[in-house]
Amino acid sequence: MKEFSVHKVALILSLIMLFSVFLNADIHHNAGKYGYQFLDISTNPISLSQAGRGISSSSELASFLRQPASSTIEAHKSIGASHIIWLADTSCDNLYYSWSNRKSHFGLAFRSLDYGDLELRDDNGMLIGYYSPLDIDLLGNYAKRLTPSIYAGVNVGIAYEKLDTDSSLGLHTDLGVTWLTPIAGTQFNLSVRNLGISSAMDEERTLFAPSLEMDLSKSINYQNTDITFELSGIKAVDENWKAAVSSEIELFQRLLALRIGYKINYDAENLTAGLGLNWKNLSIDYGWGSFSDHLNNVHSFGLSYHF
Repeated sequence: MKEFSVHKVALILSLIMLFSVFLNADIHHNAGKYGYQFLDISTNPISLSQAGRGISSSSELASFLRQPASSTIEAHKSIGASHIIWLADTSCDNLYYSWSNRKSHFGLAFRSLDYGDLELRDDNGMLIGYYSPLDIDLLGNYAKRLTPSIYAGVNVGIAYEKLDTDSSLGLHTDLGVTWLTPIAGTQFNLSVRNLGISSAMDEERTLFAPSLEMDLSKSINYQNTDITFELSGIKAVDENWKAAVSSEIELFQRLLALRIGYKINYDAENLTAGLGLNWKNLSIDYGWGSFSDHLNNVHSFGLSYHF
């Protein structure tokens, strides 16, 4: 039975790796035509402060949004909400529910991106009114432990984009595998995200931008302090390879968490940082991300309750 399970996992890994053939070093010819980009925004302050990743963070119970298998590892039941002040007048909100008994995981998440009021002008440039674009996503997750060291998960979501009088509705999915390696405290994550189909907007179909994402982490305990280091690589079909390095330090028996990250090969993003406070069953988190090219920095605030 064990041998069969290993073969089954090897097949899953092989299928996921085959997808990377489509994610070559060149930018896809449809670059610029992809939509639903808000699915890649780090609305959670824990993720934002760790360069948009933090997959292996023990505090990040909503990590299933980026890695469908990772939230299964630790037993928990949690609900949370976060708000991010994004670029210009845009803002993002995120609600999640996460439950795991270490054998399986079930999660729900709601995400939205509000662009505020944008000016609507005629062909002569005269202001004729305002409109409010909106992006919404409702996602469900299920993951399962396949062997004592390998977990697999899947996300299925419904996304909606509205631009003035035009709108688009899409169905998307993410696949993920988490491997607890034989090296103590070392974890490897592999996921394929944003596979989906959608309806047309303004007579042109909105495309999802699939991406291959990998995370390698190492956790250690030094003098009752938990420290996690993470190295990540991301390849979206419409972009070049990107990378991220991040770390989380948990102090005073996890009462305080300090986080930092750095994004590599991003157009305008680089340094990120944040912190978290845990008191009894309540957690409060803050994340900050810097932007260059005369763009404002972003801030995210989160609140979660653990049953």
